[in-house]
Amino acid sequence: MGRKGKRDGAAHVPTERGEGGAAHVPNAGEVGPQFPPSTNRGGTVTWAGVHWVTGTCRRPAAEVVDTVSRHLFGLHLEPLERGLWTYTRSALERSTKARVLWSPGREEVAVNLPGEACEMLGTAGVLALVRELGLKLTRFDVAWDTDILTPAMARAAHVSGDAVTFARAWDWRENSEGSTFYLGKRGSDNDVRLLRVYDRRGPTRVELELHGKRAQMLWAVLDGAALEDWSAGCLAYLVDFVDFRDRAADPNVGRCPRLEWWEDFTNGAGRLALPLPRKAPTLESTQTWVEGQVAPALALVADYVPDATSWLKSLLEDGRHRRKEHQSAMLAAARLPGFI
Repeated sequence: MGRKGKRDGAAHVPTERGEGGAAHVPNAGEVGPQFPPSTNRGGTVTWAGVHWVTGTCRRPAAEVVDTVSRHLFGLHLEPLERGLWTYTRSALERSTKARVLWSPGREEVAVNLPGEACEMLGTAGVLALVRELGLKLTRFDVAWDTDILTPAMARAAHVSGDAVTFARAWDWRENSEGSTFYLGKRGSDNDVRLLRVYDRRGPTRVELELHGKRAQMLWAVLDGAALEDWSAGCLAYLVDFVDFRDRAADPNVGRCPRLEWWEDFTNGAGRLALPLPRKAPTLESTQTWVEGQVAPALALVADYVPDATSWLKSLLEDGRHRRKEHQSAMLAAARLPGFI
């Protein structure tokens, strides 16, 4: 995992193990087309590493097991007569906890690479494996090691209102091993992004955990980028989730400067905004919205007007005349009797 030093700002380039265990510095030009760097200061790169990958593909289980083993420098995945999640079979490499999961008769095969496996593969190795198998990602964690910030600094900034983010949930945990600041929520929901800042294993680690469409969208944008640009893109997506700024400096948050330690860590990164595609409304979702959000206000006005029944009839008639074309098409497709 790379680290950008606090004093000299030097970046540590992540290395990959080649044949015979020799260290190999990835050549950025080997990876593919470049993604525009997010830094605007011409500084050194804050290197990102992959810390967890889960995904699925439609390949024979034996082929997937062989491919994972080959990328793990020939380590053996032991077949097990038990599975995990919704799969009934699996193969496990015990030292790295890399696992392939499948069920007889099921086309979909899952691959789970936790932190230990990702550390062994290195960033370029993980990306190459995902690309070769054509994994559809369901989880993708990106991490940075740094001595520029601490969990306590991130927590203090959030509590003081200097965290620019849509995330509401946060948590703080502390024990004899260290402390962890959480921002966001954890789960398999497509909208989930979770930030962890912890110091339990030496330097501070900053991790961004992505699930579902969040993971897939980031992969789609950065796939094929040079490692330097890939790191810059991941950092820009972190900034899109949270940006620590001095909110007291200006009423306009866009003009507020970043906190000094966050500016040093992000190295002047811009934002990589990847909005989730909006779900098309359905009659069921519209009904749920009306019952949950509109009903209280509707009842309030109905209790206020002299003739609630006439008012409601008039309101419905006006609504029918103002109905948009896509709403009429939605109703026609449902073919519900008794509606006009």
